[in-house]
Order: sequence, then C-alpha cells, then structure tokens
Amino acid sequence: MKQFQITSRPRHLRYVYFIDIKYPYEKLFKLICENQKIWGGRYNPIIPVKEQVISENYISLIKFYDPDYVFYSENIDPEIIKRLGFFNPCGYYNLDEQPRKENILGVDSFYFLSKFDTNSKIILPHGLWETKSPLLNFYKLNFGIESDTFVSENELSKAYQRIDLDKQSFNSLNQILHQEKPIIKSGLSRMNLNTKILRDLKHAQHSEFEIVIDKDKSSNNNLIYYWNRLLFEGRNIIYLTIEELELLSNDKYFGGILYDLSNDQAIKVVSHNLSKDEIQKIITEKLNPISFYRSFQFKDIENFPYETLDANGLFERNYGEVFLTQTLITEKGLFHLPKLSFTNEVGFHPQKWAIDIELKKFEENNYQNEIKFPFTTETWQIIKNVEGRINRKREISIIVHNQKNTSDNLEIAIPEFGDLLRQLISHPKIHGQTVNTKYIDISHHDASNKLSAFLKTFNFNFWTIDDFFTDKFWVDLFEGLIKSERVAGDSIHFEEIKSKAIQALQQKGISLGNKGETLLNEENLELGLKETIGELCDYRVFLKGFKIKCPKCSSEFWYPIREISEAINCKGCLESFKLPIEPKFAYKLNDLIKNNIFQSKTSRDGNLTVIRTLASIQSNSRLSFEYSPQINLYSSLKSRKPCSEIDIVCLSDGKLIIGEAKHKSTGFFEKNSKGENSLDTLVELAQIIKPDTIILSCYEDIHTKLEKAKKYIDGKFYRFDYVPEIETLNLRQPDDFNIGGARYFYY
Repeated sequence: MKQFQITSRPRHLRYVYFIDIKYPYEKLFKLICENQKIWGGRYNPIIPVKEQVISENYISLIKFYDPDYVFYSENIDPEIIKRLGFFNPCGYYNLDEQPRKENILGVDSFYFLSKFDTNSKIILPHGLWETKSPLLNFYKLNFGIESDTFVSENELSKAYQRIDLDKQSFNSLNQILHQEKPIIKSGLSRMNLNTKILRDLKHAQHSEFEIVIDKDKSSNNNLIYYWNRLLFEGRNIIYLTIEELELLSNDKYFGGILYDLSNDQAIKVVSHNLSKDEIQKIITEKLNPISFYRSFQFKDIENFPYETLDANGLFERNYGEVFLTQTLITEKGLFHLPKLSFTNEVGFHPQKWAIDIELKKFEENNYQNEIKFPFTTETWQIIKNVEGRINRKREISIIVHNQKNTSDNLEIAIPEFGDLLRQLISHPKIHGQTVNTKYIDISHHDASNKLSAFLKTFNFNFWTIDDFFTDKFWVDLFEGLIKSERVAGDSIHFEEIKSKAIQALQQKGISLGNKGETLLNEENLELGLKETIGELCDYRVFLKGFKIKCPKCSSEFWYPIREISEAINCKGCLESFKLPIEPKFAYKLNDLIKNNIFQSKTSRDGNLTVIRTLASIQSNSRLSFEYSPQINLYSSLKSRKPCSEIDIVCLSDGKLIIGEAKHKSTGFFEKNSKGENSLDTLVELAQIIKPDTIILSCYEDIHTKLEKAKKYIDGKFYRFDYVPEIETLNLRQPDDFNIGGARYFYY
C-alpha cells in the first residue's frame, strides 16, 4: 500500500523587481516603502537595468533567488528576464501598468508585534502630513513611520505601550527613538525570514552598519544601493540626503540613534555621488560632533554588488515558522494548511503568503522516496483551487490569500507519473502561463509494453538489471542462448554454466584452489552460481524445466516443469514416452528477455539500450526517479497515427529528461519517411515542452557519431532563448570487472 507524507511550512512571499536605471526616484521610493511594510519585504531585490542590459554583477546576485513573482518597470522587455533562466515565478508583471494585473501583497509586518513583550513601545503617528517637514520621508524610509496610523495597526497594537506622534511631538522624534527605544516598524519586515543572505567576507560583515548619503534626489543609484545592500550580510543601514543630514546633525539625539542602530565601533559612510573627500568633510563637520562613542569611516562601494563568497557562503534564513507533517494513505485527500506562528488570523485587508510543500511516498524498497516536479508542472492539478508554482527545490509552493482561501484544508491529488507526463507534454506551464501544445495525447506502443514487462520481470530494480547487463559473463551467456540455432539451444544445464564460469575465471587469471585453503574453490563457486541462478529463476529470467531427448525420434526439446509427468508427449513425433530416471534441470531464457535484446537472432533490439540508459539516470538520481517506457505522441484524436515518439522520458530529482537511445550511434542520422531523423523530432518536441535535459545514448558509438549528434542538436538550439542541457551517454560495454564476486562465489 502506498503511503504519502506531506511536510509544509508557511513563509513570506518573495518578489524580485527589475527597474530601468532612469526609473523615477519618487516611484522607487514608494516601491521600497511598500515592501518594507510586508513580512520579508526588506529582502526583495530591486535590480537596475540599463538599456535592456542587466550587469553581470547583478546577474551573479539574482541567480540565487527564487521569487514567487517577478515585476519589471514599464520600459523593460520581460523577455530579457525570462532568458536568464533563473526563475520559475507565478508570473511576470508590469510594475507600472494601471491597473496592475497583480498587486504587491504580503502579510502586514505589524502582526509581528505578537513576538514582543506587551511592555514594548510602538509609535503610532497621527496627522503628520500637517508637519510639512522635509524629514518625514527620512523617517518613513528608515523607520517605517507613516503620515497616519492604519485601522489594522491601531487594532493590533492595543495591548502595547503606544506612543502617539503628532505634529507637535514630531520635532522630538529623535529623542523618542533614542530614549524610549520603541519597536522600529520597518524592522518588523526582517523577522521570520525564508530567503538567501549573501556573503562577502571582505566587503559585507554581519555586524556592519552603514549610512548612505545622497547628494540629492536626481538619481536613484544610492537608493538602490541602500535597498540591495542588506541582501548581503549586514546589521543595519540608513539612507539620507545632504539636506536631511543638515537638519538631523543639529539634533544631538540623532547621534544616539546612530549608536543604537550600530554594533561595531566604526560606522561606515558611503555614497555613489560623493567623493571620498566630500564624505570625509561630512564626517568631520556633521557626524563627529554628534557621535555617541562611535567613529565614522569612508567605504568605497563602487564594486557593489559584491562577489558572492561561494556556495557555502550562502546562508538561507529559514527560521521562525514551524513545519507541519501529515500522512495520507491514498493519492487523494485533504491537505491541512499550517498556521502562521505570529497570528491566528490574517484579516483587515487583502494579504497573501506562501506555503512550501514537500511530498514523500513510502513503498517497499523505495529509497528515492521524495516527489520532485519539473518547473513546467501545473500545480493547481495537485493542490486544488489555489495558485502555485514549482520552486527551485522542485517542490510545490502555493499562494494563500486570506480573503479567498478561508478554509483550513485544501484538496490534494498526488498524480501518477503517467498523468503528470501527459500534462507536461500537452499543457506545460511556461513562465507562469499554461501552454496548449499540439500534442493532445500520449500512449505506449508494442516496444514500450515489451520494455515494461522486462522491467517487471526484474521487479523494476534497475540496480539488478545494471549488475547483470554490464557483466560480460552473464551477457555472453544470455546472448549465446539467444543466438543458438539448436532447437533447445536457448536452455542450459547448470554444469554448462559452471563450466563456462570456470573458463571465464581462468581468462581473468583466477585459478580455483582447494576447499579450506581458499574461498576461490569449486564448491564455493557451485554454491554461488546456484544462488545466482535461483535469483534469476525467481525473477523469471530463467525458467525451470528439462531438456529431454525422445527415444523414438531422437529429437531433443525443452519442457517446462508444469508439462512434465510420468508420460511425456514428444514435440517432434508427437508420440508419448516415459520420463527418464533423474533428468537434469535445464534453464531456459525467458522469451521476454530475448525479445528485448534481439528482434531476431541477428538483429539487435533498441529496448536494452533504453533500459540501460534509464538505469544509468536512476543511479545518478539522489532523491527521486520516475520513468515511462517509450511513448507515442498524438496531434489528432481522429487519427490514431502518432506524430512523434520519445525513447527516453523520465524525471530525475524533478528534472524532466527526454532523449533518444540507439544501439548504434549511426541510427541517430537515419531518416524516416518524412526525410527527418530522430534528432529533428526530438528538438521540435523539446522546443515545445521545455525539458531540463536532452540525453542521447547508444550502446556502440560508430565513428564518434554520438558526439556529432550532440553538435547537431546544439546547432538546432543556437537561435533559441531556451537551451536545455544536452548530455551524451555511451553505455559501458559489458566487462569482467565483477567476475569472481558475490554472484559467483557464495562466501
């Protein structure tokens, strides 16, 4: 019986924004403030784009991110983002479109007040638009202090010590921030993170506090730096203009605020449009006089974004929210939504968050039990009636909307691989949009049914198949039985197997010794071979029976055990004769095995190449592996004639792999009735369904045709934005590496 385990955990929504380098300052400021009000919003990258080009440094930065939504400003072509191939969001949306097709929503960070003691203080502003102070934007950006208090904030803060801030007390705001130590509202969005924090030990220390000083608001370079700097390790950062600093430096309590925000002795001062000398002058004249036991140092930021340390330098912040684990005993059931740790109910206005879902299935002898998905999976068919996507871990992320998903449960239907494959080919989800391809149906054909039966014979154990079919002794034995021209030539006595094994051992330089002196003795060999023959009989690779010679017509035939009785009917003369005394067992190779290796006694079948290719992919899969035998593709329901076919189709750790398998590599270039080779149809399919990998495999590579086939496919994708990984596999020829091992000697 199948059993499934569902592990889920809520997290904040993740966004990535691409804005033109000339994006208006006011719009960028508003976007930043909008993000600082939502859970996790402080760590949504804002990427500058200049003349439709993203700098290599920023490309190196964003490749680590896994956004749920991607937004781009009006003048940016979204295709340049899609071509990066980094993201698999729910969609790409125009940031400046009115009205937007998708709003920037999250969970109000004010809910995180529940994480604080009720003695904590919180500032509630009232009517600050009346102040007309040029510092209002400074406090809004760096401390999240708006012009007024929202209804939700008023309700959520009732249990805390509230400091009312109006136009009369606004001038004392620095003193309030320093002496009262209220909760900084903009800091709430940094709690319970689930995102990547990058490291650069030279330029980004975890305890670093920086002050970004802008000459004016004529460009947004410094504002972009202020926002993106905390994508790297860092304690705090504030942004202000020279005008704002002039006003703030006249207040001694501003120095106290800087002291409170910092941890190290030295506070770094940075700017993109002020020189080192200009900053040093500001330090001397404006900052040092109000310093509270802190020093100030110039820092050069021209090399930002910094180079990421290495893969180990990526520290994923994923603390705060708890996992919920549940078990299903069927493929269909109810998925229980995990609760948020900081609130029992999200209300007041439209809000959204994500839930990451990990699926595992438990079957006998199934160590690769995780269920992973290709990026083109349509998640709503799995988790019903909710928006979702496949994240970079190849798992499902769903988007929960507080006003749409009011139930604590959702329907879940874990698909069989065949059903999932049909969706991936007929209706793949690409760049957040479902695409209806020309392939409306798929099915198996004779060769795939034959292959499935072969795998079933071995209990679908690719490891066992690979063991036998890479061992020259057993391959030679199987092929010798297949090619034999004798009537009963596809059966063999144990003594013959033993004799052939001794010859193979001698050719390897292994001589049998005496029992008691060495384990490599004839008795141990006999025990080991009998154990292996027994295993092959259990798999029904070998069928037990007898080779019996008719005393009347002298014909020798193989008879299965079930047909043996005291009287035997000869298959030649059809006369009856008595069963000989103590006949020897003879083992006949199952026709199913024969038919997957050879189409005739001289013509190879491609199924064994497909089987060994699947075995190779499975051996390199760490977490999950699913496969299908060869499939036909159909473009019309009226005509049952397939328009194409696939030899290799499988999922390895969630990656969709398709490919061609030929016994001889020259087969890749053989043309069909349409004048096309198998590579052309493979490329056409790949361009439509967007697999992760194309694999080309062969048993015998003739004149390096395998590599030429790869170059042929490379050339086909040269003009396209989408390029899958293209791999070749020249299957290992059977050898004598394992001879003398456990399948030969019992001890």
